[in-house]
Amino acid sequence: MQSKTSFFNMALFKKNLSRTWIVGLLYFIALLLMIPISFVLTMADFDNSWYVESGYTREIMLYQHMQYVPKSGLALTVAIVATGITFWFLFNKRDNYMMHAFPVSRKSLFFTGFTTASLVSLVPLVVNSIIMTIVAFVEKAPAIDAIWYWTLIVAVATELFISIAVFSMMTSGQIITSVVFYFIFCYLYALMEVAFRITASFLMFGMSSALSDLDSTMLTPSFFISANCGINAVVDTDDYGKLIGFSYELTGAKYLAIYAVAAVVITFIAYMLYKYKKLETVHDFIAVPFLKPVFTVGMSFFISMVAGGFVAEMINAAKTLTYSTKFAIAIVSAIIIGCILFYATQMMIEKTVRVFSAKKFVYCAGYSAAALVVLLCLRLDVFKVENKVPNANDVEWVGFNCDYAMVFTDEDEIGTMIELHKNFLEDKKELRDVNVLYSDVPGNSFTIKYKLKNGKTIIRDYSVVDTESEEVSAQYVAATEPILDFVNSPIQIKEHVIGNIYDDCTITEMSFSGYLYDESLEDYYSTYVDFDYLTDREKQEKFARVYEAVLKDVDAGKLFTTSFGTDYYNSEDKLYNDFSFTIQNKKTPYFSDTDFFWGYEVSSSYYTRYEQSIYVQLTRDCTNTLQALKEEGFYTDDEEILTYGEYNQRMGYDYY
Repeated sequence: MQSKTSFFNMALFKKNLSRTWIVGLLYFIALLLMIPISFVLTMADFDNSWYVESGYTREIMLYQHMQYVPKSGLALTVAIVATGITFWFLFNKRDNYMMHAFPVSRKSLFFTGFTTASLVSLVPLVVNSIIMTIVAFVEKAPAIDAIWYWTLIVAVATELFISIAVFSMMTSGQIITSVVFYFIFCYLYALMEVAFRITASFLMFGMSSALSDLDSTMLTPSFFISANCGINAVVDTDDYGKLIGFSYELTGAKYLAIYAVAAVVITFIAYMLYKYKKLETVHDFIAVPFLKPVFTVGMSFFISMVAGGFVAEMINAAKTLTYSTKFAIAIVSAIIIGCILFYATQMMIEKTVRVFSAKKFVYCAGYSAAALVVLLCLRLDVFKVENKVPNANDVEWVGFNCDYAMVFTDEDEIGTMIELHKNFLEDKKELRDVNVLYSDVPGNSFTIKYKLKNGKTIIRDYSVVDTESEEVSAQYVAATEPILDFVNSPIQIKEHVIGNIYDDCTITEMSFSGYLYDESLEDYYSTYVDFDYLTDREKQEKFARVYEAVLKDVDAGKLFTTSFGTDYYNSEDKLYNDFSFTIQNKKTPYFSDTDFFWGYEVSSSYYTRYEQSIYVQLTRDCTNTLQALKEEGFYTDDEEILTYGEYNQRMGYDYY
């Protein structure tokens, strides 16, 4: 007769603890090394360190220390280890039947096991935090709120992951499968999103960078907790690294409350699964009947969808398939691969190869029809992914990158770029197939990137061809030429390629390399002039005169222009000569469009940078700049001017 104990059994708890205490001990040692011992070592010579000279305090050091201690990664690991050892008996037939033959209710078995896993995971955490608190007082760094808020985050994450681990244990009769399911459940949403994004990058117009703007959501707690819950310590320094301000905040409290509730709900669901779990499901691949079709369909669909896109991409390696043909190949491949996976999964679940029945065929046909509908929806852009252009009110900045990166923050410029993007997408049929329709026309590609005010990004990449070619249609020119007209206007080039300080700056450095051919060496040598005999003021005056010529060539449309026909780095009309200069304004920080576009806008070093080196790719058409360089003594003979085409021909190269 079973015991009437409701939730807890002391004898069982002691038995569980005898198997899991080593996990808690190892966890405690790991925490001890990462937090208090690491901090003590950091502070060992603090009074004589650079930090004191720069204005840092011990308390600031502790806030920064706790900011970077891992959170969800620790909880994710210890949860599955402690839970797996505690519920090990569920995966061995003899142990399983023996434990359930004892006078202990399933309620007691479940919650005693859950309590064991929780205590083994949480006690080392709390004890470590107590030690860290003592260390903080001894080191005169009383950032106690940071210590215990970090503890709260890890504790909530641990309980959440233990609940997911227990749920995983109840869904399978195999320990290895349960562990696999645990990580699948923890990353399920992210895996699903990645599958869709990989497929989109293979097949959908403009989506080749679909994986680059992947953001974490609450449905993937291991990522989300690390990114959104913690101690955010902000240190402000001057140009010399001296501390001028410090602030901190404890972020993500509302998310922790939601995760705590989720842990309770998942634990209850796991208990209900265990309550009605049949003992004979030990060693079953999936022990819960209603999860079998979910697993089968999920595995078949997501894997086959990615595989279908991969097959189409492989076949289209030479870029000879139209958009529709490529998508058709992907759909057919996905359906075939999906059917194979459907039956293979059924074999794993039922542990037999005899799964080819009429009933299973109907299920497979239903799956295939559903998969076909979803893939057709992707093809027809029913979900408005290809045509997604954000509202101007939601955009913090919009970036354009082709030969050069430009970032527009002005409201009018943002609105203009959005309208240009919408105009570009009005007729996608021809744009999707430019590489096929105009295979003989020189081509390029460009990227549009939106940084939204909510922190998210939207990135679209497009292949384009030369708008001046006689082969392209009027519709294609109407879609693409307005973009070129906007980014190639002189004011945009000056403000976004040269930079925001282009009209109020000092040219502190300038370099130009001429080239002459040496018959004896059968190679070119540089004729660089450094002007060391001049004073700094004389140099800057000389550089300024050349810079004025550069601006004239920009106004004439000869410099820094973007072309959809010839890639910036692959034109033999470009000069082989190197030319660069450095602009500086000691009062106005330089706005780097390139840094912003590639995601470096939050770098602290960026805000203290008041100068920038500009590399200039010249052509023979840059007559104003070349004439100024010659007059100012950077070169003396026109033979020193050399194009890539001339260099390649002289050296016997077919490429460079």
